[in-house]
Amino acid sequence: MSGFDLSQFTKAVGVETSSELSGLAYPLEKWSPQSCGAMDLLIKANGEWWHNGTQITRDKLILLFSKVLCVEDGVHCLKTPIEKIEIGVEDAAFLVVDYQLTVDENQGTRLTLVTNIGDCIEVGDEYPLMLSNDKLYVKLWRGLTAQVNRAVFYDLVELALFQQGEIDNKLWLTVANKPYCLGDLS
Repeated sequence: MSGFDLSQFTKAVGVETSSELSGLAYPLEKWSPQSCGAMDLLIKANGEWWHNGTQITRDKLILLFSKVLCVEDGVHCLKTPIEKIEIGVEDAAFLVVDYQLTVDENQGTRLTLVTNIGDCIEVGDEYPLMLSNDKLYVKLWRGLTAQVNRAVFYDLVELALFQQGEIDNKLWLTVANKPYCLGDLS
């Protein structure tokens, strides 16, 4: 991304790095840059980021890229005020690697999912769970999703069974008084 100075940009728009959700760090929806084509950057299904055949191991670089990642017209891209570059994603852009469960008398069970980039997502109307091809995802911002990893998925299945969520041959998990289907029981 030639000629782009992130530190100058963050000062200009009044946004500094913070603990808020990575997808809310920059106002991508206000930017309309021209497409610069595609880049050999791939987010693998296991959450690894690869560029030109080499794994990116710098967490801060991955976090920076995640803050400017979006889906436009069904294509994943990195977007800045001056350029938009298409990238590849094997499955979902992020993985859910952990969770926190709390019980509130008024709102029922609250579920917070933790992604591989450190975002804490509270499941609800804004960030719902969805089942696709027998995999569980959480919808995120700007068309992105995070796949729930196997360990977290099995914990959620146990919770749904504890909640007696077996209805019409499907397993349902109730979060914030709203049911989410975890799959068929057949």
